[in-house]
Amino acid sequence: MQIDRVPPLVQSVVQVRNWVVEHVPCTDSMLGYDLFLKLGNDLASGHDLPFDTLAGGLPYPPDQVLAHVRRMAEADLVELDDSTAVRPTGRFVALLDQYGREFESRFIVRQNLRSEQLLVAASDPELAAFAQSLYDRVYDMGWLYLHNFGAVCFLMASLVARLAEAHGHTARVASCYVEITRDKLRYLLGGQGLASPGQIDGHAACIIDEAVIVDFGLGNVRRGYRRDFHWGVVCDYRREEHVLGGLAVPGGERVMWKDDWQSPHSEAELARYAPHLPGLLDQYLARFG
Repeated sequence: MQIDRVPPLVQSVVQVRNWVVEHVPCTDSMLGYDLFLKLGNDLASGHDLPFDTLAGGLPYPPDQVLAHVRRMAEADLVELDDSTAVRPTGRFVALLDQYGREFESRFIVRQNLRSEQLLVAASDPELAAFAQSLYDRVYDMGWLYLHNFGAVCFLMASLVARLAEAHGHTARVASCYVEITRDKLRYLLGGQGLASPGQIDGHAACIIDEAVIVDFGLGNVRRGYRRDFHWGVVCDYRREEHVLGGLAVPGGERVMWKDDWQSPHSEAELARYAPHLPGLLDQYLARFG
């Protein structure tokens, strides 16, 4: 991580910490702060929390934890039953809810958002992690939704290839089409003769290190096939005749990238978007290094 990116992140963490100290009693020490978070996390169990279990999950002597729990009880944050069970109060729950809103106003809960948008099924864990990180950054740049590059597959595939190369990987753009099948249904993205007015036939995806297919250009699948389809897919590149690779998706479909037919306009489309790539790469590097 670039050092000039650390201060904004640290500032947000500090701002959240300051909010807790200002609004939640008994959190002016690390013990108090950790205890607040521990209780909040364990509250999801829906049961009274045995004190021994609570204290055992914190890196402090039990007598110090007990003394602080008693402070929290005096502040009407918890109820303590004979030093054996700790029960958060309604006031604690309300403050925890406010804390959650404050946190979410400064940070994206990345995992939940990504799980609905990106499907990663690559056998190489390092490349899978790289593709996942690349998706997060492309998303953060607004290229998928604000600028709608996800519906411009030749630009998106070229951009992903350029970004992968900037990170030291080999990458190339593959001219292809996508076949989605389920039972008797067959949907083609970029198939011959299927272009809408103003579009061209064909599709493009990126192949990184001759090992994975990275396709963040599936916007038209969401438009023409299923609105809740993934924004991006990462899978193994395993060529078998005219099939570049494929996978089964949670919706029950089988998705395959094929190149037995390739758009005759592919090279022209790639050349059309090539002048935009240096500027986009500069924007990316300025933000992420």
